[in-house]
Amino acid sequence: SPKGRMIANFQVFKRQGSYFLILSIDLIEHVIKKLSMYVMMSKVTIEDVTDSYVLFGYAGAEADKNLQAYSKLTPLEAYQSATFNTLTLLNMPTTLPGFIIFGELEDAKQLWEACNQTAKPASYAPFLYLNIISGLPIITKPSSEKWIPQMVNFTAIGGVNFKKGCYPGQEVVARLNYLGKTKRRMYRIEIDSNTLPAVNDNISSDTDASAGQILNAVINPENKVEALAVIKIAEAEKTLILEKCDCHVKILELPYTVEA
Repeated sequence: SPKGRMIANFQVFKRQGSYFLILSIDLIEHVIKKLSMYVMMSKVTIEDVTDSYVLFGYAGAEADKNLQAYSKLTPLEAYQSATFNTLTLLNMPTTLPGFIIFGELEDAKQLWEACNQTAKPASYAPFLYLNIISGLPIITKPSSEKWIPQMVNFTAIGGVNFKKGCYPGQEVVARLNYLGKTKRRMYRIEIDSNTLPAVNDNISSDTDASAGQILNAVINPENKVEALAVIKIAEAEKTLILEKCDCHVKILELPYTVEA
């Protein structure tokens, strides 16, 4: 936004001459409307193709080797994509080998059956959990236009390029990078509760009633809430409580370093 707040985040890849964006489904209509403002004279069409393709995730300790054996084209670098038949594989930058498979129904069915030999179907929750333990935020409608990229660690995961492009809010984002210092950043946390909090639920400290807010949350294998939350850096080492349930919040390690 003009204030430097993130409207959405997404993975983008090129396939058969077109660019595809994978983002939170509750933001598709809004993002299409925003991007359409910049089409001008270009021969560009922006449309929602959610119902035209199949998309599913595949992750596990041997996921890369299994897909390599099946497709011979499995991308090995983070964010890299490769296409075979009518399917595109996207390598997720996660701590555990993980992929997004995107493409046409018939080929997707065949790969689904192949994946079923070494994995089992699951809900969206494991995919979200994989992103959380990897420190990869997902902006949804409730968190849209709320955080500057630095506040959700986008500079730490390669989500911002300060040498390329021009966009609304660039001055705010660039000024913070070169001249300022963010007072908030994203942390991975565990909450002593098995009741899932909502996006933007408040986290307080013993000195600040609004020390942080929930961004993404899921129930982890230990039956506790694990989440990504944007927290004031000055409050992160203090006693933190999720106000909704009066539950203790524990800071966990991220798999990457965030500059102070």
